[in-house]
Amino acid sequence: MFAVVALLSSIAAAQTPYDTVFEQVRSLAPKPDAVAPVHGLILHRDVLELRLDSGFAFQLTPVAGRPAGIAFVGSGSVSFVPPLLVEELNLKRVMGDSTITGPITAAVFLFADSTGAELARSLKFGPAPQGAPDPGGAIGSALDFIVDGRSRSADESFLTALLNHENTGYFAAYIQRKRGENVMVQFDPTQPEEVTLLRRGKMLGQRTETVCQFQRAEDLSRDVPEEVEEPELVAITAYNIDARIDNNYKFAARTDMQLVVRHDSLQWAPFFMYGELNIDSVTTPAGAPLTFFHKNNQWETWIRFPAPAAPGDTVRVRLVYHGNLIGFGSAMEDFLPPWWDPGRRELLPTLDSWAFIKAPSNWYPRYSSVQRATFALTFHTPKKLKFTSIGRLIDSSTDGDVTTTRWASELPARNVSFNIGDFEQLAVRDPRIPPVTVQVNSEAHRTIGRVFLSARRPEEFVGADIANSLSFFTRAFGPPLFHQYVATEIPYYHGEAFPGLIHLSWMTFLGIRTDGSDEIFRAHEMAHQWWGIGVEPATYRDAWLSEGFSDFAGMWYMQMVLRDNDKYLKALKDARQEIRRERGTAAPIGLGRRAGQSWRGNYELSTYKKGAWVVHMLRNLMLDTRTMGEDRFIATMRDFYQTYRGKRASTEDFQRVVEHHTGIPMDWFFNEWVYGTAVPTYTFSWNAEPDSGGFSAHLRVRQSDVPDDFAMYVPVLIKFAQGEAMVRLLVRGPTTETTLKLPGEPKTIELNPLESVLAEVKTEGWHN
Repeated sequence: MFAVVALLSSIAAAQTPYDTVFEQVRSLAPKPDAVAPVHGLILHRDVLELRLDSGFAFQLTPVAGRPAGIAFVGSGSVSFVPPLLVEELNLKRVMGDSTITGPITAAVFLFADSTGAELARSLKFGPAPQGAPDPGGAIGSALDFIVDGRSRSADESFLTALLNHENTGYFAAYIQRKRGENVMVQFDPTQPEEVTLLRRGKMLGQRTETVCQFQRAEDLSRDVPEEVEEPELVAITAYNIDARIDNNYKFAARTDMQLVVRHDSLQWAPFFMYGELNIDSVTTPAGAPLTFFHKNNQWETWIRFPAPAAPGDTVRVRLVYHGNLIGFGSAMEDFLPPWWDPGRRELLPTLDSWAFIKAPSNWYPRYSSVQRATFALTFHTPKKLKFTSIGRLIDSSTDGDVTTTRWASELPARNVSFNIGDFEQLAVRDPRIPPVTVQVNSEAHRTIGRVFLSARRPEEFVGADIANSLSFFTRAFGPPLFHQYVATEIPYYHGEAFPGLIHLSWMTFLGIRTDGSDEIFRAHEMAHQWWGIGVEPATYRDAWLSEGFSDFAGMWYMQMVLRDNDKYLKALKDARQEIRRERGTAAPIGLGRRAGQSWRGNYELSTYKKGAWVVHMLRNLMLDTRTMGEDRFIATMRDFYQTYRGKRASTEDFQRVVEHHTGIPMDWFFNEWVYGTAVPTYTFSWNAEPDSGGFSAHLRVRQSDVPDDFAMYVPVLIKFAQGEAMVRLLVRGPTTETTLKLPGEPKTIELNPLESVLAEVKTEGWHN
């Protein structure tokens, strides 16, 4: 039966219309009998204006029986002005100017909208005149932006419209500039941010880089939040997955998806899944084969539904697949010298053994990485191995050497994962918190201990941090979402959090670092149960609400559990030095995950480290300088979590909560630190002299490396022979001066104590 299904699927895949449409897109060329002279034509798409002054327009060959492209060669000009400050800054950071303007020599339009009809009304197409230019070069360059021949893929929105014979409003313009880098501007109504500016990618394997992206003018003018838009064509609302892992870690699964269609006349839709998983069949739940396209070792799969679906229709699809999802090997092999001969292992102790899950959250078919769905999970695994998954364990049974477990997500989830291996388990039970289980590869650690310095019984100190951080964050932020938590060891150098499940790097189980970084790392992953899972970022721009918040929470926990302010401040100082060093090239926090599209964007630095710094600055900004109490800050964080617990929140939502607790507008703070990249340098001097009431302290701060209107409240610590006091000074502009009336002679005056502001502080003599 399996062979018959596989054969049917292979035939279906070979006969899919996808190949026809893809080849037609890849082979777009000018029609010899459809050329028109152009004089003084203007084309507008949102903030894009193209003036085609003089030249020729060429209709391109049809795709799926319809016009899909027009090329222009001649003289003209382009204007593209981003409407958002953060996008202006990023455009200047990436391409040297905050706008795209100037003369052009060619343009290519690809569309599933009214562009063809609009230009046909303005132009008279006919046979190519003698001496007409060749648009082939511009067409090829335009296709390089959207087509990948190796994977047989193209721009998903463009292909979706063509395959479904729909006018979706999609429009793309490749612009060949006379001076400067060639770009493409896209207008895609199926995206929350409809307008995109692309350039060719600069990193290895990167086809394009998103330079700017923002909502269309209509939505910006009405302040429509991105998170309330639901432009995606399909929403997967429920999964039922039955997976099997054998003794050799071979993986196979059957996944039933329940989809709700959001767009009219939808029949083709793209999905993605880890590339080393091979699809055996795509059917209805009843077993009727569905047409699909999938190329081995590629992530993308296109599926044709049984019939065109209307908005609100429910479609059910079943995929059967298998592949090399789980590897098996040693974590220590990374430390062997490159000349090491694996055949000489007898000279080393037996290496450690691990299961490497290669795609922890992409082992099942997905339409979007942000959609949430309910999950019913069944796993058949070797009895001798320990297994854990997200969700509540519904049932467990063993038949021979196979254990079958059934799990159900407690809430709709965005990312779902599991882990498997030769683990020992430690159960932590504390009445303050839900049950905690720690899984550790003890046998591997016994082997690792012969080579690396490592602590004994790592599950105990790791378990202590997991339980203690769970308790600390519950007090600080509020109750978590799930009924139990599992921290499981993985043979990688990173961590990752899922609902109620935490993947922790094997390195943190060694227990050899004494600078607090292990405590920060473990607590960071636990903090995601509040920030990232408990409260999800509303859009990609809000990633710092997950990663920056969790990084700060990890440092805060480390400060509290170790009772070590110095290590906390050193972690901030180390991050500050890197942020300052990279401030000229790193992307702003408000660019979110897009910072990772450029090697200079430094996503981790801006989103994790600077994001943590922003929360720390708010902590100190809300500090009661008389009592050093943190009640306002703690109330702010609790209020934000409690308000958006189990929901999505944006940076603007967080700003409103901050403003509620500070009592003042905070747009200046977020504009500077979230949407900007400037980091100030303060040069501080002071002088004190006696007066009739005690002493007058004259303070001066010279501010540099930031715009003239950059402002920040900076604390000043004044130490007397007995006691000390702290005040805040509003530093604005190139020079700020003030005089303080003091009851006694100050021994020292320090600007920016406790690393309160992300700034470099220098000192100078008063008379400089």
